[in-house]
Amino acid sequence: MLLKKLFSKKEHVENIDFPEMDIALQLMFEIAMSDGYLDKKELQLLKNRVREIAPQEIAVSTVLKKMIDQSLESISLYPTIKKINDTYDKEKKKDLLRTLWKLVIVDSKIDPYEESLYFKIADLIYIKRSKANQIKHENS
Repeated sequence: MLLKKLFSKKEHVENIDFPEMDIALQLMFEIAMSDGYLDKKELQLLKNRVREIAPQEIAVSTVLKKMIDQSLESISLYPTIKKINDTYDKEKKKDLLRTLWKLVIVDSKIDPYEESLYFKIADLIYIKRSKANQIKHENS
């Protein structure tokens, strides 16, 4: 399995502390896993995001491992959604949706679970469905 190979090295991840593990990365992972399968193209997009946000001295696999651990411990998207609503303006929320939609379509198929979670996140961050649809069609 892809994830097993990715984390074959033991690395300490407790000390990672940068943009709070990046909200977009957390939500990208949630969407990627919503269909129960992490595609190679989805994993690559996640790795690219990590490279954009993580300090160079931190391995991509280390960041992804911590993100997975946090996701397994989390029982709700509420803290992440609250943080978005408290700190993001409307444009930043739209940019977030663009990033999330890129993940949905990266494997060249639109999975209903991934699409549903995309729209649920849009609703929770107070972006109208019509705007979320517009973002979807702009980036398809």
